[in-house]
Amino acid sequence: MKRKVDTGYNERLFSSGLRKRLHQARFLWIRRKLLELRCPSARVIELGCFDGKVLDFFPSKPSYYVGYDADWEDALSIAREKWKGHPNYHFRYCITPEEMVLGEDRFDIAIAMETLEHVPEETLAPYLAKLAGVTDQYILITAPNEKGVVFFFKYLVKLVFGEIERHSLAEFINATLGRMDRIKRGHHKGFDYGRLVRLVAEYFDVVEVSALPFAALPTALSFTVGIVARKRTDARS
Repeated sequence: MKRKVDTGYNERLFSSGLRKRLHQARFLWIRRKLLELRCPSARVIELGCFDGKVLDFFPSKPSYYVGYDADWEDALSIAREKWKGHPNYHFRYCITPEEMVLGEDRFDIAIAMETLEHVPEETLAPYLAKLAGVTDQYILITAPNEKGVVFFFKYLVKLVFGEIERHSLAEFINATLGRMDRIKRGHHKGFDYGRLVRLVAEYFDVVEVSALPFAALPTALSFTVGIVARKRTDARS
């Protein structure tokens, strides 16, 4: 899923400068939303946990936490070492929805940060169904904006630094015009946050879709979108 490079994930994204600010914004958003929602957060499940970094941003630490990750860059070993003082924090390998074996576990909230864009299209719904089945309050999701004018400028910047997923000319034009259904999916490539919002709405009640890191912007002009959705309690559950 994530492309491996020589430097570590945290070193690449959180060392300094604008890049740190952009990527840290989603963690600050999670903290802000937990405070605003005032919902219980003692039991937490996270898909795409990496080293459990989000736990550093909780207003108060959960008593029980389960994180699933594809273990890119040996993330699970890092997480287990980092949080070894918390015996009720569990970090588990997972690359398919079937590998999320949850038993009788229930969770107050679910989290998926910058993860669902890497998930194969055909497994998005099964992952969301799994999370909906064990979440009693809210799911908090962040995902990148990979279409329209934001895609255009992000692509040019990443081209300079050699970090892009290559697009054909037709794919580049279609992504810039927001015609994501004409692009073959692959990690960020062809990812449509609007489709993700619609899919989340099949399993949860979507409460909010907001722009990150600048909340005043429309989501079409944001680098990242934050999705808050509540457990569905009506007949469609």
